[in-house]
Amino acid sequence: MNEITQEYIDDSIKKANGIYDEIVGKAKSNGVIYVEWVMRTFSVNWYGASYVIERMEDEGLCGSWQKEGYRKMF
Repeated sequence: MNEITQEYIDDSIKKANGIYDEIVGKAKSNGVIYVEWVMRTFSVNWYGASYVIERMEDEGLCGSWQKEGYRKMF
């Protein structure tokens, strides 16, 4: 098993930030967003997907986590 380093996490976040606008656009079309969808659709790992979703919530683009496992886009 590979060791998870801070560098690995930072690289994951950097990759996700590089496609942030694309993720936001598709999520708005989709109406909801969740980690697994971001991971599958954009080939980013959990760290990157989680980061961009939290960023979207901070920026008021999506709601908080729902018990169904997703967040509604605004």
